[in-house]
Amino acid sequence: MTTTTLNTVEKSEMNLSSENDEKEEETTMESSNNNNNNNNNVNFKLQKPKKRKVNKETYNDVVEKRRRESQEARTMNEASTSSSSLVIPSRDDVVASCTSTSTLILMLGLGARFVVPKLAEMNPLTLGLIKDGVDWKHACLASALAVGVTAGRVAFMSASEDFRKETNDSNKQVLTNLEFPDVLFCAAYPALAEEMLFRGALMPALGGGAVGVLVAGTVFGALHISGERKVSFAVWAATVGILYGATCEYLADGDLFVPICGHALANIYSALLWRASESERGFEYK
Repeated sequence: MTTTTLNTVEKSEMNLSSENDEKEEETTMESSNNNNNNNNNVNFKLQKPKKRKVNKETYNDVVEKRRRESQEARTMNEASTSSSSLVIPSRDDVVASCTSTSTLILMLGLGARFVVPKLAEMNPLTLGLIKDGVDWKHACLASALAVGVTAGRVAFMSASEDFRKETNDSNKQVLTNLEFPDVLFCAAYPALAEEMLFRGALMPALGGGAVGVLVAGTVFGALHISGERKVSFAVWAATVGILYGATCEYLADGDLFVPICGHALANIYSALLWRASESERGFEYK
């Protein structure tokens, strides 16, 4: 009995120890699994997800981008085409042509006013800016005329593809090789000559008034058709000529100085704006 009891007790002790060992192994495995899971969680937390690039372009942005690319391609194509077909004269040729043509026109205008003194009486050249000091009315009229014509030219170039191309081609031929003093001369001297003939002689010869303003302006526009300047340029020149005449006739008391000054300033502004736009495209001018 004692031996049997001892054996039973030993067996139960062995079973208990084995059970304890198994529990310890299970506890060890669970703790290791927990540690692995914790490590994985830590690693997962440490790895920050990459930010996805969000394309914020809208439909209008895409359309505007393609429109700009198309316009730039068309401009470059036109520039290369016109450059290959246009003959760009030298600086001396441009200045000589401007001087000779403008002098001839000026002589015609002055000659008509000399032969028919009444023409000079109807539209006198009073030099309103220095007559009896500064005539601010005439100064403001001349400045407003120049600004209005320049703004109108820019607007018409945006509205009319033909006028924009004709203006660019004409400017390219005339202005490309000129230095800055040449630009001022070739803008101001023709303005003096043309106003002396058309507003200083032809308009008063037609009796002034609406008829003189319209006919002189229309003839002025028609004579601008030459070379790269075609119908759209003639329409623009006629409109501007009528504006110069109306300003002289109805706002400046017939003072020829106002359209001369406004015309010259408008030519200068337009030339400088064109050269500035060309400089933005990478062209360098003197």
